[in-house]
Amino acid sequence: MINRILVGIDGSKNSWVAADYGIYFSKKLQRPVIGVHIVDIRLLETPFIEDLAGALGFTTYADVTPKLKELLDERGRALLDAFAKKCREEGADCSIAQAFGIVANELVDMADPEDLIIVGKRGIHNKFAPLFLGSTAEAVARKSKCPVMITTDKFKEIKNILLAFDGREKSIHAAQFLNSFAKDLGIEEISVVSVLEEKSREKEKHIEELLEANLDLDFTLKFLYGYPDEELEKYIEENKEKYDLVVMGAFGESRVKELVLGSTTSFVIQHSPIPVLLVK
Repeated sequence: MINRILVGIDGSKNSWVAADYGIYFSKKLQRPVIGVHIVDIRLLETPFIEDLAGALGFTTYADVTPKLKELLDERGRALLDAFAKKCREEGADCSIAQAFGIVANELVDMADPEDLIIVGKRGIHNKFAPLFLGSTAEAVARKSKCPVMITTDKFKEIKNILLAFDGREKSIHAAQFLNSFAKDLGIEEISVVSVLEEKSREKEKHIEELLEANLDLDFTLKFLYGYPDEELEKYIEENKEKYDLVVMGAFGESRVKELVLGSTTSFVIQHSPIPVLLVK
């Protein structure tokens, strides 16, 4: 059961889509939604300020920092006011919060394990400092104690859910999470896709038994064969009009193995044309 819904608001198109989903879930699940804006302190650090001062023609950057901080603070309040107005107009139970810090860290620290965090795949800073800031959405997903939904640039009501299931612990948690989440959305049946390296009736039967034991919803199961990254990307792309949400366990491999072989979770986050909900 979800307690609260936290939405990261940074003014980007993706974050306003995240806001739409937050409001949607608030009304569907009868839970409060909190609009959160974090002023990234890395924008106030010396190297960035030096570059900014130089670009603006300043000979010194000493006076830029307090003015920039004030400007960013005012901008954040304006964004949250716009979010609150949107919530009131659509009849959602909402509140707002603002803080200074590292965006992913602050957002994760605000959430409890029973909450849901919603963030856009691409934030406002991707336009001018993608390498400096990195992927905030993925950082939130890695660090969060609670489920994280990463949205694209388009809102769509959730009617058809696809569960990516590999039988590991995080995958089982995702299936169990859907038991209440899907039903609260009025969804009684979902689709499940499982990728195996090769055809094996024994492995297929094991997956089927795990789903029967952990999933209370009706489901249809499809097996794919090959590399999980490639097969999932292809399947989601081919069925992007059919499904409204992909649900999967978050980062099931060890960090060392991910470093060597890559992460299926990261790959899906980066390439999925529809929102992805990651469950710890």
